Amino acid sequence: MRRGIKHLAAIILVTVIAACAPPPVKVAPAPIQLPPTPTPAMPLPPGAAALSMTLPPIGVDGIRVTPNRGLSRDEQIWHFRSALNVAALNCQGPVWGQIATEYNKFIIIHKALLSRTSKAVDREYVKRYPKQNGLRIRDTRMTDLYNYFALPPVRAQYCDMALRKLQEANQVPKEALPEYAMGSLADIDNVFVNFYDAYAKYVQDLADWNMKYAPKPAYDPANNIMVPSVTSQP
Repeated sequence: MRRGIKHLAAIILVTVIAACAPPPVKVAPAPIQLPPTPTPAMPLPPGAAALSMTLPPIGVDGIRVTPNRGLSRDEQIWHFRSALNVAALNCQGPVWGQIATEYNKFIIIHKALLSRTSKAVDREYVKRYPKQNGLRIRDTRMTDLYNYFALPPVRAQYCDMALRKLQEANQVPKEALPEYAMGSLADIDNVFVNFYDAYAKYVQDLADWNMKYAPKPAYDPANNIMVPSVTSQP
């Protein structure tokens, strides 16, 4: 009987000790380490263009002000001829080499119209700049126009377009060339406008990238200046 009482007392003592013991500590699982998100590549200019360019402004009509905007009828015809002339000079290779041949055909087929157009544009410039040398101003504008059409980043698209337009123009009736030339000049100019729009987007994308991912400059307390970590694109 006494042994049973001792056994019961031992059970009660163990139970009391267990009740007084602190609860088990829950150990949180170690957080899963996710791989770092890679930094997106820095935006690059379209067509391997220069890192900094001056773009034609956008006019009040929402269209970029290029040398081929706001022209008279005769100026549009002459600018179309100029676009084809630049292509004949600058577009080389097994495919584009045909442009020079097609251009020679073009100036022969439409010789009379092109001669009349050039003289009409001369008269326009003389009248437009009565107290200046209008013909010299025209020469300067033509030089600027040739440089405009020679933009390297769009050379492939421009040469492809010029070849197609020459092949079509050589099949156009002589009396229909003015209307064809005006519409085709707009098509050629759009090659450049599209590039400039893409470049403007690149500039914005680069600014956004720099804001989010470019290394921030470090502070140099000795000289009280901010020291850039890296040099990013302009």
